[in-house]
Amino acid sequence: MDALNEVLRTLHLKSTVSCRSELSAPWGLRVPHFPGHAGFSVVARGSCWLEMDGQKKQIALAGGDFVMFPHGTAHAMRDLPGTPTVDIETLLRSHTSSHKSLSYGGGGALTTLVCGCFEFEEGETNPLISALPAVIHIKGEDGRAVPWLETTLQYLASETASRLPGAETVIGHLTDIIFIQAVRAYITSAGECKKGLVRAMADPQIGQALALIHDAPQQSWTVASLALHVGMSRAGFAARFRELVGEPPMQYVTRWRMHKAAGMLRSSPESLAEIAGRIGYEAEAAFSKAFKRWAGHAPGAYRQSSRMPVPNPAG
Repeated sequence: MDALNEVLRTLHLKSTVSCRSELSAPWGLRVPHFPGHAGFSVVARGSCWLEMDGQKKQIALAGGDFVMFPHGTAHAMRDLPGTPTVDIETLLRSHTSSHKSLSYGGGGALTTLVCGCFEFEEGETNPLISALPAVIHIKGEDGRAVPWLETTLQYLASETASRLPGAETVIGHLTDIIFIQAVRAYITSAGECKKGLVRAMADPQIGQALALIHDAPQQSWTVASLALHVGMSRAGFAARFRELVGEPPMQYVTRWRMHKAAGMLRSSPESLAEIAGRIGYEAEAAFSKAFKRWAGHAPGAYRQSSRMPVPNPAG
């Protein structure tokens, strides 16, 4: 069992490659906030500086470095600190060539960025996304991307330039892989200040408990049964789970069930009673009451409108 698999599956990623940018100094790009999206950039050549919105400290990026923005946080990238920036959307609208490639700047030293974007169908309620930081920075090795990223980028570049049938589908799957690999690299990296689900999944026993919950939300889980499955005392398990995940075990079980139910309400034709049974509720009324308490709307109303407000991921 793997605690990450089911969490990733419920994201329903929609991937798009934005462009390959050839930037000559001086240059500066500002990317606005994109809720429900995660952007990424790879420094394929040269170097630059990253500044996250609301933070004074800037991050130096070198060749091979990868950065991902899980929450679509607004940020700026520039050749040197202080260089003025232009809004990326404004620049793309004024650019005459394909959005798959962009040339911009003052004619000086070159930096090449490969950028992309992921859209989450259910990211707002997914506990993994809420546990990720504003930016994930994976440093390159000797000026080159880490092996898994370099291989994927080479394949991505080939497919982007290709006119073969199915190229767009291949590109979508490759960018999905980039997102998943970046999350895996962040979870397994040492020395990071992690929180919530990300931190808990790295723990052997709590990670196993999370996998059980994710794989079988319909089971009649209790603190005692989860503790027994992972070989811990009831009290020790409850304390450790709350310390790592940030909430008691049964509260997390309910939150995961509701997150799963929300996805089914948006995409499945099943009845409310059938959905209730799939996430562990024998009675439709009990499920409806729990869902309304979590989402602020009854399941039927939630299903009728894709624009219905979503709950706070920490709620």
